[in-house]
Amino acid sequence: MSLQVLTPMLVQPTLTKAFAEPSLAFCYALSEAIFADPRSRQFADLAALAFWLRKANIQRLIAPYQQDNLLYKPLGLVFHNTPANVDSLFVYSGILSLLMGNRNIIRLSSRAGGSAMVLVEILTSLADSYPEQVSRLQLVQCEHHAAELSAISAMADARVLWGSDVAIKALRAFDCPAHCRDLVFNHKLSLVVLDASALIAADEQDFVALLDNFCRDNLTFAQQACSSAKVVVWVGNQAQVLRAQQRFWPAFASKALIVREPLTDAEHFDALARAQQLLIQDPSAKSLTICEPMVRVAVEQLTAEQVKLNSGNGLFLELITPELAQLTPMLRHCHQTVSWWGLDPQLVDDWFQGVLIGIDRLVPVGEALMFDHLWDGHDLVLSLSRVTRNKLAKCS
Repeated sequence: MSLQVLTPMLVQPTLTKAFAEPSLAFCYALSEAIFADPRSRQFADLAALAFWLRKANIQRLIAPYQQDNLLYKPLGLVFHNTPANVDSLFVYSGILSLLMGNRNIIRLSSRAGGSAMVLVEILTSLADSYPEQVSRLQLVQCEHHAAELSAISAMADARVLWGSDVAIKALRAFDCPAHCRDLVFNHKLSLVVLDASALIAADEQDFVALLDNFCRDNLTFAQQACSSAKVVVWVGNQAQVLRAQQRFWPAFASKALIVREPLTDAEHFDALARAQQLLIQDPSAKSLTICEPMVRVAVEQLTAEQVKLNSGNGLFLELITPELAQLTPMLRHCHQTVSWWGLDPQLVDDWFQGVLIGIDRLVPVGEALMFDHLWDGHDLVLSLSRVTRNKLAKCS
């Protein structure tokens, strides 16, 4: 498909100062508009976005950067390529770039739909009240190899590239100015760490809370979000883990049927097919267990094959380790988020301090999908601006 412009440009977009009041007001208005739209209740990602855009959260986010001795200035034109797996992800980097005063062209996947199209309509409805801000947040839709993207890339001062490794390599092949900076968010795999003995001993209230939070992290997008876990790491001995699994998986499978629409036949077939591929291609994969609607594969190590083959859709890999330290040498740059439950927080923090390769986020179970401006090792506020200093500013 050729490039299609989705949002109106009522005025010619120009750069503005970072954290300008009209830009902040636009964020708050967008939050209110999403909350007010009844369609947003159908999409968990829209509810999360509206919550993130609230005035209290935005003010808390920008406060550390509002220092007298530093001045944040826009980069210029920022091109954003968004993934197909989470429809509304484009708004986070787009909004942060808008707040830094940049012009933005945001490419939605040709497969985008659902919440993304609702957002397009909401943004369009705000154009008359906020023409300058909506014009600086221009949404387009096309294939990732569309010729028009070459022209955009040639003008870009920065590129924010979310997507598969293949898509990102294709986009990076487009020429860009020498000063253009690329922020790359490529394919990742995330893990959840559960303490087996704590799960066995948990009372019903804590156990139900764990199930609810585990569902929120991993079923909201059928594990398609990069921060949703595709690997369950059990900490404990074999006997403890077996007891914990016998309690956890049947309860989780039952909960999944209540909180989410059933996986489609295509999604379930994909999980089964990829589980079988893993058993053939990955020497670390040892056995397959079906716990409808989930598919579980026991593995002995973290491997590159798991990153390539596990596309989620109810497929969980399970790894047993007596202690977190044994996980460390298996970690690679592709491992993004670790969510955890049941372990001593100090033990988890001490372990994380020693992780030098892989793992950019460590969060409690239930917070894996919460967006942060610190993502994949990047501070998006700093990365989407020029940080300047005037050493004479305080001289009298």
